[in-house]
Amino acid sequence: MIFWTVLAIAIVLADQLSKLLVAQNISAVDTIHVIPHIVDFVYVRNTGAAFSFLADNTVLLSIVSVIFCAGVIVYWVYKKPDSRLLKTALTLLFSGAFGNAVDRIFRGYVIDFISTSFIKFPVFNIADIAIVVGALLLIVYFILSDRKEETNENNVISGG
Repeated sequence: MIFWTVLAIAIVLADQLSKLLVAQNISAVDTIHVIPHIVDFVYVRNTGAAFSFLADNTVLLSIVSVIFCAGVIVYWVYKKPDSRLLKTALTLLFSGAFGNAVDRIFRGYVIDFISTSFIKFPVFNIADIAIVVGALLLIVYFILSDRKEETNENNVISGG
């Protein structure tokens, strides 16, 4: 449990530190070309969720984030997952939701700053990356779990 807690704290700290550095060093009109024609840093205040969905609903999104984080903690404590893949997915999802919730609660918006130049995509942050990777890992976990259950059921049915 300590490893996962330390990982969650490290992700939240990296997210919050990067947002603080952006807020202090990049103005709304600046663009920093990190990798020319691939990745830029810009300063965007996002009052919504992914792709600015539910823009200007900061209170609702804050409540949903806090409930989600509490749900992950409750699940972890009571279900005690043993899969490393599931633990990784939950840690990433929790960290991302927590990092963006901190912004919403204390700033009234989420700081996004990573912009892809090679593809038209909304600006995002480290917490968003954690959420996306965590969600993808959770999908992989469910797919693998379903396959494992099917194999076990087939073994029982065939007498194997």
